Amino acid sequence: MPGPDDEAIAYVAPDRMALPRQTMLFTLLGLLVVVLVGGALATAFLLLGDPFGPGHAGSAQRSYASLTNAEIRRLPPPPPVEPVHYLDVPQETARKVNEAVPFSTEPNPAAIPLRLNLAPADRARAVDCLAAAAWYEAGDDTLGQESVIQTVINRMRHPSFPNSVCGVVFQGSERKTGCQFTFTCDGALVRRTPSATAWGRAQAMASLALNGLVFSPIGWATHYHTDWVVPNWSSSVDKVAKIRTHLFFRWRGASGRPVAFHRAHAGSEPVIAAMRGLSPSHAGTLALEPLPSDISADVAGTTGGDAKPLPSSSVNADLRGNALTAADSSTGLFVIQIKSGTFPGALAVMALDICKGRRESCTVVGFAGTPGRVTGGAFGRVRWPDKVPDFYYFSDKSRSREIAYWNCATFPRPDGSQCLPPNYQPADDQRVGG
Repeated sequence: MPGPDDEAIAYVAPDRMALPRQTMLFTLLGLLVVVLVGGALATAFLLLGDPFGPGHAGSAQRSYASLTNAEIRRLPPPPPVEPVHYLDVPQETARKVNEAVPFSTEPNPAAIPLRLNLAPADRARAVDCLAAAAWYEAGDDTLGQESVIQTVINRMRHPSFPNSVCGVVFQGSERKTGCQFTFTCDGALVRRTPSATAWGRAQAMASLALNGLVFSPIGWATHYHTDWVVPNWSSSVDKVAKIRTHLFFRWRGASGRPVAFHRAHAGSEPVIAAMRGLSPSHAGTLALEPLPSDISADVAGTTGGDAKPLPSSSVNADLRGNALTAADSSTGLFVIQIKSGTFPGALAVMALDICKGRRESCTVVGFAGTPGRVTGGAFGRVRWPDKVPDFYYFSDKSRSREIAYWNCATFPRPDGSQCLPPNYQPADDQRVGG
């Protein structure tokens, strides 16, 4: 006789040869249409299924921006988003249920970078909503925050969800239970407040994501939950990734493929009353200086004069396990030895933390594997005489300059514009010390 664990597993992981309940329901509805209408078109849809399925050329790579209006009309209606409820089972049972669900064997391509250009007030609200989701859902953990932020951005691009950052984060928050992100309706915004340092880190991560930083491991996931709960939507989505104790899912079929994420941003961000105690941008005053959206830079290949090693000094920042090998606080130049296994996004957050509070130039250069040297040559130009760095960050808030590059041979990036160009040397307008 089946026990409660078996019943729970059957709820979320039905027999692989049987149709899930949602599929059965839609199939029966489709057959009813055939009977009532004669249904040539309905029959074709039932037989052919996903118009951008596995047989569709390039379906996993195509950008939502490349879709024609005709192709968008061919997509199936977006799945409904219901209030979130959880199966009433013990945590150990929930873990067994979640372990019984296999990971999808279909491709899991990285999301396309988002560069959101908004008015300063709207951008500030978007950053703070995204930062709140990151901190309240994942705490002060870079990896967790990156995955939450990417999920929010994926939702914002999908027609099943609101098309603003704050709209996605606070969807369903008017209810006492069943909201999409628990912290928005369980009183957490009143009970807990991040420290100024933690809040600044979450804001920095949010700003980077709105400037094109992508967290690729979760692909186009739109759902996640911890492994000790079973939400009501578990049986209608495909499991694609696990980040620490969180499982990530995307819509099944055409609704979860890149072509479905074609929704443009609304162009403005709503004011969220619940955020007023945490965010000046939601209280009518701006305290956040947004990061510039243009992170391009001119490339100069000139060499400096006599170079000199950097003097060593300390830095008041969270290096996230990486090591500071040299620094010169007077010129704002910092050299980092990158710890093995470091996630690329964590390097950007580390650099923001190192450079926080500096209005003039700040440069962070990181090396993975064999250590490298960085020198300050003529006119303050930075050079690396031994090897190409694996991470490079420069900012100068006084001139609205900011750039972040990764060595894509070490840290592959989904967006090629984030790769350190061959033979790159910092341009004259990025020289250390301004």
